[in-house]
Amino acid sequence: MLVRKYFPSNPSLNAEAMIDGYKQGGAILSGLKVVAFAMTLSRDALLYLSQSATDLYGEQVNLLAQHPNFWLEAIHPEDQPAVWLGMDKLRESGSNEVEFTYRLMASDGDTCWVLHRCRVATNEAGVPVRIDCLVTPCKPPAVLQAVPHEIGNAVFVAAGDPLLVRDAQTLDILDANAATLAILRCSRGELLRQRLVDFSATTEGYDARAEAAYLDAVRHGRPQRYDWLLAPREGPACWVEAMTTSLRHAGRDCLLTIMRDTDHRHRERERHTLASEVVERSREVIAWADPAGQLQNLNAAGREWLGIGNEGLHGLFMTDLLPPWAQPHFLHTCLPLATKDGAWRGEMALVSRDGRNLPVMLTMLAHKQGGALKGYSLIAQDIAPWKLKEQRFKREKEELESDKLLKEKLLENVSAGLMPSLDQLRQIVQILERNPADAERALPHLKRAVEQARRLVDATSEFLKAGAQRDLPPR
Repeated sequence: MLVRKYFPSNPSLNAEAMIDGYKQGGAILSGLKVVAFAMTLSRDALLYLSQSATDLYGEQVNLLAQHPNFWLEAIHPEDQPAVWLGMDKLRESGSNEVEFTYRLMASDGDTCWVLHRCRVATNEAGVPVRIDCLVTPCKPPAVLQAVPHEIGNAVFVAAGDPLLVRDAQTLDILDANAATLAILRCSRGELLRQRLVDFSATTEGYDARAEAAYLDAVRHGRPQRYDWLLAPREGPACWVEAMTTSLRHAGRDCLLTIMRDTDHRHRERERHTLASEVVERSREVIAWADPAGQLQNLNAAGREWLGIGNEGLHGLFMTDLLPPWAQPHFLHTCLPLATKDGAWRGEMALVSRDGRNLPVMLTMLAHKQGGALKGYSLIAQDIAPWKLKEQRFKREKEELESDKLLKEKLLENVSAGLMPSLDQLRQIVQILERNPADAERALPHLKRAVEQARRLVDATSEFLKAGAQRDLPPR
């Protein structure tokens, strides 16, 4: 007699029916190569994996269970970013279910297309507890027929400029061409998991709050252009010019950003700004002139030193900065040599508006490009203090030589004055040696000769002391 086992009113028979149902379901999954697995919300541990995974992935279930992301590693590299991004949005947005179609690569090298369905399971209180996934083999997606925007897609992929598409509201990165991946030095999967601010320098450049005004204008149909200091995953930061406009694609409001590499131009502009600031703050006189010699600019130090106002610079030539006596030498020697050799340097004088001659060390540069003369620049350094020191040194040297000559004459005169007294003493000594009895008669002559020599020596000593006191530095 045939007895039915499935009676809902009979608890024992109902439990037996449930066990049979699981067995039959597992057999069906194994026969169809359908893989079911569950994992934690953080996707770092498996909670369940069906035995059918062995046939689809080519590895034992216990080995696959040791690697919670085995299903992701088996996805074709080109399809991984879309799946990973979809899983992120499933967990963050709380969607009921998502599905993906991708190529699965088994351990034996076989590749097949599968349909991957995911949903977030909740408990009785509605709190998410796990992610349930079902992987089912399927047919390859049909080749899409040509659509009107096919040419646009080809242009997007082949464009040499970096192109970036973001959601107009959430600013999520939706797509990017190969040029964008090259300039950001990252993979497509990594880019789709990031936001634009993650590729921005922390010092300056892109600012999400500063860009908000640009994006608001773009949403109202006004394309915007702004600079952005890009920070790629590898290498130094570089400046790009971002051109952002609105885009409607597949019924979705998007933002298309076109980037152009402007790092060289931006760095040159920074160096030019820095050089201009250094020149303007320099204490040396610096002037620029066109090929005809007409002044184009004069820095602040030059205007202050020469007494020339901003309005007074108009119509002046380089020769107007020189005194009349220096202009012929400048025109016939300095200017031709600078034009020929590119530079000339030597002593010169500038003239202030009040007529004073200002001695300077002048450096004149001729600027050329492709052999054509573009203009001149003058750099004048004040050497008046050095000139004063030179004159003082020359005067002191002359005085020293004069004193030396005077001392030599003095010594010569002293020697000439001492010689008669010494000769007289020598003669008295010789007389006394021959006639000792005449000592008393020779004594007055001896005293007179000694007194004369003493007065000459004292006078010389006083003169030398006075000169030494004069040469001592002031206290």
